[in-house]
Amino acid sequence: MNAERVASLFWFLLGVAAAYGGFDLGLENEGEPGSGFLTFIAGIFVAVMAAIIFFQSYRASAEESPRIADLWRGVNWKRAVAIVLLTLVFILSFETAGFLICSFVLLVIIMRGLEGLSWKISLVLPAITVLATYVLFTFILKTSLPAGVLGF
Repeated sequence: MNAERVASLFWFLLGVAAAYGGFDLGLENEGEPGSGFLTFIAGIFVAVMAAIIFFQSYRASAEESPRIADLWRGVNWKRAVAIVLLTLVFILSFETAGFLICSFVLLVIIMRGLEGLSWKISLVLPAITVLATYVLFTFILKTSLPAGVLGF
């Protein structure tokens, strides 16, 4: 089975579902965009792009088209499972430990443990990223992030 067709059908259905959900939330509220406006637009965009890919997949010859089985060849399953488990631990500890600790530790583990980067890069880059994100959400966007054990 053609991988592009299967994937495009999946994304088409997801886009239609998102557009329907956005429409259900409301596209307009007293002349202003409603809470579902962006979701509706994004869903339509995804569905249209998926439809384009679906129809383009018929233009390629059968030899050129990727098969579903070919997509799974050479996948590093240990790394994929590690990312899923790390993300799960991140989600479960986010409220308790807080944004700063969880995000920093997650990025350090991924950069040092999974990517094999040097300790210097694995400590400096996550620190810059987490602090910049914290400043953006806390001071610029005025959004609260879980403080956790640090209290800020």
